[in-house]
Amino acid sequence: MNEMTQSPVRFGQGEALVGMLTTPAHHAMAATGCLMLNMGANHRVGPRRINVKLAHLLAARGVGSLRLDLGGVGDSDALDTASDLRTRAVQDLRAAMDLVEGTLGIRQFVIVGMCSGAEHAMAVGALDPRVVGLSLFDGFAFPERRTRWERTVRRALAAPGHPSFAGKAVRWVQRRVLRMQPANKTLPGFFTEESSPDATANWFAATMKQLAERKVAMQLLYSGSLHVCDRDRDQLGAFRHASFAQALQYEFMRDVDHTVCTEKGQQLFLQAVGDWVADRCFGTSTERRSPSRTVAGATRAMPTTWAAP
Repeated sequence: MNEMTQSPVRFGQGEALVGMLTTPAHHAMAATGCLMLNMGANHRVGPRRINVKLAHLLAARGVGSLRLDLGGVGDSDALDTASDLRTRAVQDLRAAMDLVEGTLGIRQFVIVGMCSGAEHAMAVGALDPRVVGLSLFDGFAFPERRTRWERTVRRALAAPGHPSFAGKAVRWVQRRVLRMQPANKTLPGFFTEESSPDATANWFAATMKQLAERKVAMQLLYSGSLHVCDRDRDQLGAFRHASFAQALQYEFMRDVDHTVCTEKGQQLFLQAVGDWVADRCFGTSTERRSPSRTVAGATRAMPTTWAAP
């Protein structure tokens, strides 16, 4: 039996944006919906079609979702090229919420953001009261000296056996020893924007504080391939002690890689994100975990009650 219906949609200014709306076919639909967006320049389906799989899983639990391409990515046309990427992403995500609200009557949303999508999700979440939850995978990380050294040593020990070692070694010599600059590659305009480490940290702290003040539920997930090790919320660095960090769910997923390549990694990701989003949207998940418990290769910390920062 088909448990969902899927409909391609165009929306936004001039109907330039493209998405796929997935709704449950035989369930009462949750009053909160889910948005999924691009990971960098990846199409809205996500790496290894992980967004498609998550949308199907959520539909089976009664949660409607929209996965969308931001302007200028995937099937969506570019819109306002004068604004910075963050501003354009906020506009696109608000247009997506407008579409779902007008189509399904849903007025609250959880956003799943992977990699660069974490920044966009945080930005719109801090500004739009319709956002009630954020699930962020491999977004901002601020590892301190011990974590960076341990990561470097682990990677160095593992590197010679990795298939990409030879190519990376050659490129390292070219950049660091021969001072050769890589050939210029044409990228979409918004992928060339950069901020200093201090500016990034300041924006992260200020935005997380805004999200906490709005009592937006947050799940922060970090992959084992990108960050290698984690002992005490290491990817938050000094921010682990911030008031906003006390209420979020933090999870280091040792057996999940950055682009969820493996079957095991996909299962762990879908379980963690699917359960958390379903809880936020519809309360369909019955699984509960105790603080600091290790489950199936992932160290999990359950959220506590939101407190004002």
